[in-house]
Amino acid sequence: MAIKSGTTAITVALPELAPPLATCSLPFMLLLAAPRLAIQMAWAALWAAFGPQFDNSYAPWAAQLIRVLGPTTGLIVYPMVSVLSDSCRSTYGRRRPYILGGTVASIVVWLLMVVVSSVIQAADDKKAAADKLSGVAIVLYFLMGVAVNTVQAPAALLIADFAGDHQVTAFSLAQAFSIIGSLLVSGFIALYGPASNVTIQILFMLILALVVTVLPVLLYVSETPHVPEVVISRRQELKRGVVAFYDGLKYLPRVLAVYCVCFVLAMLGYASYTGNKNQFFGVLFYDGIAADADKCGTHCTDAQLRYNNGTQFASGTVDTLHSLLGLLYLAVLPTLVRTFGVRRVFTYAMVPQMTLLLAFVRVKELNAASAILSSITQNTLFTMGIPVVLHVIGYGEANGLGLFAGALNSANCLGQFLTFALGPLLSWMGATPELPIMFDIRMRSL
Repeated sequence: MAIKSGTTAITVALPELAPPLATCSLPFMLLLAAPRLAIQMAWAALWAAFGPQFDNSYAPWAAQLIRVLGPTTGLIVYPMVSVLSDSCRSTYGRRRPYILGGTVASIVVWLLMVVVSSVIQAADDKKAAADKLSGVAIVLYFLMGVAVNTVQAPAALLIADFAGDHQVTAFSLAQAFSIIGSLLVSGFIALYGPASNVTIQILFMLILALVVTVLPVLLYVSETPHVPEVVISRRQELKRGVVAFYDGLKYLPRVLAVYCVCFVLAMLGYASYTGNKNQFFGVLFYDGIAADADKCGTHCTDAQLRYNNGTQFASGTVDTLHSLLGLLYLAVLPTLVRTFGVRRVFTYAMVPQMTLLLAFVRVKELNAASAILSSITQNTLFTMGIPVVLHVIGYGEANGLGLFAGALNSANCLGQFLTFALGPLLSWMGATPELPIMFDIRMRSL
C-alpha cells in the first residue's frame, strides 16, 4: 500500500495472482469429472419424475411454488458446503469428506423415494395414494436437493483443484459427463415412456450411477490435508458457511458480478422453458389434458394419452437432441476459447437461447429446434463458470474459490428461483404455457 505525500489518496497494489498448479493427466481428469454424470442424472430425474406428479396433484400455481424448493437448496446449501470444504482440515482431504457425506445422504433419500413410489404403485386407487403421500414426496424432493448439492459443490471444486491451467478442458469434460447423464435419463424416458411411470427403475439407476462414479474418486484421488494459515474455531467456520451466500455476493469482484448477472438472466429464461415444457408440448401441440395423466395407467383417456405423448416428446426426444448438440459443442469449446477468447465466445453463445422468443409461434418443429439450440448457451455458462472465477482470483488453497464458486451457483439457482416464483402469479392470472416462457425471455433480454 502506498500513500501519496500531502494527500489522503490511497493506492492499493494488489498482490500477484498465484500461478496454476501442474495439470493432471487426461485419464485422471476423466476420473474427477465422472461424478458429474450421476449428479446431472439426479437433477434430470428430479425434473422429469416429480414435475408431472406435482402438476397433476396440485393447482398450477401450487406446483410452481413447490418447485421453488429445488433452487432454494442450491442458493443455501451449495455456497455453505463450498466454503466449509475450503477450510476443511480432515486428513481425508478438503473435498472428499463432503462428497462422501452427500453420496450417503443421496442414496438414503432415493431409497425412501423407492418406498413411497412402491406404496403408490401397489395401491388400488393410485391417485388417492399419491395425494395422501404428496406431503412426504415434497419433503423428499427438498431433501434430495440438499443431498445432491452436498455432492455437487465439492465435486466441482475438486476438479478445479487438480486441473491446473487446463480448466476449460477439464470443465468441458465435466459438462460432457453431465450431458451423458441427461442423455441416460431422457433416453430412458424415450424408450419406456413418462418418468412418472418408471420412477422406481430410474431411482435404482441413480443409485448405481452415483456409486460407480463417486467410489473411484473417494478411493484413488489423494488430497493433501489442508493446513490453514490462521486456525479458527469450528463454530466460526460454521458461521462463515451459514452466511456464505451473502458474503459471496458482497465480496464478488466486478468481472464476476457481471458474469453472475448474465447467469441469472440466462437461467431465468431457460428455466422458464424447462419448468413448462411438459405443459407446453403436451397441452398446446398434442391437445392433451394433464389431470391424472401420470396415474391413469391402462385407463387413460385419449386426451391423457396425448398429454403423455407430449411429455415423452419434450422430456425424451427434444432433451436427447439438446444433449447431443451439447456434446458436439463441448468438443470444440476449448479450441474456440483459445482462438477467439472468452469474451467473444461467451457473447455469441447467448444468441441461440434468444430463439426461445419463438414460443408464441405455434409450430412444434420450430419450437423444438429453439429448445435444442439453447444447449449452446447453457453449456457455455456451465462450463466457463469456475475457469472464469480462477482467472480472476488466481490459484491456491487460500484464494476463496469456494466462496465465489458458491456465488456463481447461487446466480444459477436465483434464475430458477425467480422463474418458479413468478410462475404461480402467471398461472393464477390464467396464462397459457407459452406465456411464462415469453415473459422470462423478455426479462432476460432486458
